[in-house]
Amino acid sequence: MAAIENPVLQKEIAGGCHLLAGLGFSQELINAYFKMGILDDSVTYQAAVAEYTRRGRLEGERHGEQRGRQQGLKEGERQGEARGLHQGRQQGLHQGLKEGELQGKQQEAQSLVLRQLPRRCGQLSPQQELAVRALALEQLESLAEALLDFDAPQALDVWLAI
Repeated sequence: MAAIENPVLQKEIAGGCHLLAGLGFSQELINAYFKMGILDDSVTYQAAVAEYTRRGRLEGERHGEQRGRQQGLKEGERQGEARGLHQGRQQGLHQGLKEGELQGKQQEAQSLVLRQLPRRCGQLSPQQELAVRALALEQLESLAEALLDFDAPQALDVWLAI
């Protein structure tokens, strides 16, 4: 790559190589040769990230709705004729939709933070990534704001220790 003087062309070629490497090599091998941030400016990569984020949100909503329906049926059966099966289903559906929406927001925030952190802190260690994935939605939102002030890779470790 050093033989290519144009930095934009270098980045475009490296990004293309990174994408193609994903077709035949393990993630560990690819990580050894490419920086994770190399694809950040790729419209193809950004489109893929957006699509997977959208799919995750929809899957979370579907899962929550399904759980809500199941809970609604159980709740309706417990309440019996006094409150009616319909009301229990409605409550369960409403609760399921709220859970699905929350789960979708959680996945979206997690995806965004995990894309932004390498740009500020370099490639994350597996422990750092697991710690970020374990954060609640409110914590992810706080981290998304805090990472704008990170000036060293250790800043994430300091923040996670709080």
